[in-house]
Amino acid sequence: MNRIWSALVAVPLGLSACGGYTAPTDTGNMAPPTAAPNDIHIVVGASALMATAFNPNPKVVSLAGNPSVTVRWVNSDISGGNYSSGTATIHNITSDNAAFTPSGTLGGNATYSVTLTAAGDYPYHCQIHPNMVGTVTVNP
Repeated sequence: MNRIWSALVAVPLGLSACGGYTAPTDTGNMAPPTAAPNDIHIVVGASALMATAFNPNPKVVSLAGNPSVTVRWVNSDISGGNYSSGTATIHNITSDNAAFTPSGTLGGNATYSVTLTAAGDYPYHCQIHPNMVGTVTVNP
């Protein structure tokens, strides 16, 4: 009887140690936004990348005689399917030189926009994954 009891206890313990199963949940990803000319996408697998985590990088925009230009980041880092069934990795956008305020967390297809008013380079990174780096270059 002790052998049977030991075997019955060992099976559940062995299975629980395997791990790897997560109950399905609602991904909560937003629908993809309409593309805009000054978009920068956070690519799939970005957290393991450096300068290639953002596309394009660097992003070059122009004031073209206007007082400002707006740049928008889109968190496209959704793996395992489309936006409704895939899993997004959370990221954020943080200025290296405090030129703009941090984005806060960005879920799947979430966007963050900044308006820049001066020519120059605007380096940034993901504070959650500091290896992810990029630059926006604003031309006059």
